[in-house]
Amino acid sequence: MRALRLLFLALVGLLFGALLALGYLAYAYTRALPDLSLFERLRLTATSTLYARDGTPLAQIASVEEGRAIHRSLVRLEEVSPAAVAAVVFSEDRRFFQHYGVDFVRILGALYAIARGDLQGGSTITTQVIKNTLLKELAQARSLERKFKEWALALELERRYTKEEILEMYLNVVPWGGNAVGIKGAAEAYFGKDPAALTLAEGLYLASLIPAPNARYQDLKGVRERIRLLLDQMVEEGWVSRELAEAAWKEPLVPRGWEARYDGEGNLLEARLVDPEARLLKPLDYRMAPHFVLEVRRFLEARFGKEKVYGEGGLRVYTTLDPAMQRAAEGAARRARLPEGAELALVALDPMTGEVLALVGGVRREGDEYNRATRALRNPGSAVKPFVYATAFEAGWTQATLVPDRPLEFPDPSQPGGIWRPKNFSGTFLNREITVRYALDLSLNLPAIYTAKAIGVERVAEKLSQAGFVVKYPALAIAIGGASITPVDLAAAYAAFANGGYRVAPLYVQKVEDGEGRVLYQALPERRRLFDPLVAYQGWDLLKGYVYDLGEKSLAKGARVPGRVVGGKTGTTNEARDLWFAGLTPGLSVVVWVGRDDNRPLRMGGREPSSSVVNPPIFRDFVAEALRGRPGGDFPMPSGLVRARVDLLSGYSSPQGVEMVFPQGKEPLPPPPPEAQPPQETPPQEGTP
Repeated sequence: MRALRLLFLALVGLLFGALLALGYLAYAYTRALPDLSLFERLRLTATSTLYARDGTPLAQIASVEEGRAIHRSLVRLEEVSPAAVAAVVFSEDRRFFQHYGVDFVRILGALYAIARGDLQGGSTITTQVIKNTLLKELAQARSLERKFKEWALALELERRYTKEEILEMYLNVVPWGGNAVGIKGAAEAYFGKDPAALTLAEGLYLASLIPAPNARYQDLKGVRERIRLLLDQMVEEGWVSRELAEAAWKEPLVPRGWEARYDGEGNLLEARLVDPEARLLKPLDYRMAPHFVLEVRRFLEARFGKEKVYGEGGLRVYTTLDPAMQRAAEGAARRARLPEGAELALVALDPMTGEVLALVGGVRREGDEYNRATRALRNPGSAVKPFVYATAFEAGWTQATLVPDRPLEFPDPSQPGGIWRPKNFSGTFLNREITVRYALDLSLNLPAIYTAKAIGVERVAEKLSQAGFVVKYPALAIAIGGASITPVDLAAAYAAFANGGYRVAPLYVQKVEDGEGRVLYQALPERRRLFDPLVAYQGWDLLKGYVYDLGEKSLAKGARVPGRVVGGKTGTTNEARDLWFAGLTPGLSVVVWVGRDDNRPLRMGGREPSSSVVNPPIFRDFVAEALRGRPGGDFPMPSGLVRARVDLLSGYSSPQGVEMVFPQGKEPLPPPPPEAQPPQETPPQEGTP
């Protein structure tokens, strides 16, 4: 009897000692806990989402944690399907709504496991929130220190927050394998859907992954067995009906990256993991318009800094892209007939605001990040001439002003013999004076050079710089393309002929909000006066003439869109290294560029191609689809201008001539008596495009 008493006392002593030891460990481990107020200031990194102008998702930019891209978008509890929430809670912590952060029933099980040398078990949803946030550095440690700290912090977390708030936190912080964190990232990674659309079967699949997501993703058969067990338990405990459980079991579950086949009873007949990378979110994941998305990312980095974009993320970025117009642009680019080895850029913007509505930065290579629409600084060829003539309109010229088409030469040390002798594309000239309008219709070089010389090449150079051209020095060659510009900047410059004379700044982003809906950036269109409204409209009229004046002999006839008024100008540089068409129609300023990245001369069927053949049909194809169903019409003419019919060659008014616009008081005169008229010459059939 005495021996039994001594044994009992010894056991009590051991138990008391063990409790003292545990008490000391609890004190030691919890006396330096993280301040829970840090939790309130905790900023979870999140994926940033880009939206098109109609509100549809366009792309996602992953945030970065510990050097790797993280796919996490924060969601509210009500944004997750109840079936998925129930599946996660039942699988991970089915007594979640009964305990106070620490489940003592599970702790007893955990202590038993610890006694056997296994430190797993005892976790609740609340402790997992703590583990994945404040104790992240201990998340992988199987230690009593982590457990004691988790329990202490969990009790305080339960005191400060409601069960629903804690569950919402959990759904946003739990890692789901690959680079998916949180249920929104997991739903998109494994099933390509929003968490609100998750079914019970999909919720159970995701819940089954949580303890070891990367390993369990590789074992669909094992996860299916786990789902069967959970469904049966949910029925036994009254969480779901037998009918609902069987319907969930029979759902053919095929996570991304897998190929699987089921029978009608839900049994997995065949499963094969074909693409383990399919569940991973790329650092930049886009649905369309890759080069546009890249440009938006550059804007965000420049505006907010990389730490904000990647270290915090969670931005909602509302862009200017019009999805229907973008599809039209991509379709036109795919169908384009291009010279050998050529690339293509197409950009369309709103001439009133500068908002970029569609952008194609290249067509030949997948994953190509070089955006030719915004980065290809190339010579524009004859596409610069409308700016030369518009500058002359500022100086008092009109479309009927006569300008010589005769040979000329200038000193130039860079040319053979030190003399520059520019030529027209055809190598011939009219050897007479013709109207500015006709000079542009034929895209003649010599009249443009004469014009720049007459009004002052410095004046032309300054105007081109204001329009966005890169002018190294004011030489007469700039009048026929001796400057440089990108396609998007050329579209922004041409917008001045459609909006009353303003060069617009290309705009890609309308608004940026943070994760709480606070506005971080609100765009304001930037416009800079380039021409006065009367000059700008004369320039527009000049561009219309280029498309329509010469009928079937027009160099831009391929740009005509039935039911719409179009104006524009082609451009071809030396040896056809660059092919351009810049076009306008109400609602759009569009530029199509074609060239090689290595700047080598273009060839098409063994011959040197012309922009008048290659580019206008691409413009027409795009505009016809982009503006389908929208009203046509012309830009309204400002007061102070009048219309008159004018002979293209002589510049005299003529009932049989071409209709042009003029400032009031500058209308052309009727021709003099017949005996005083100079002899007329037959115009050439084509000129420099």
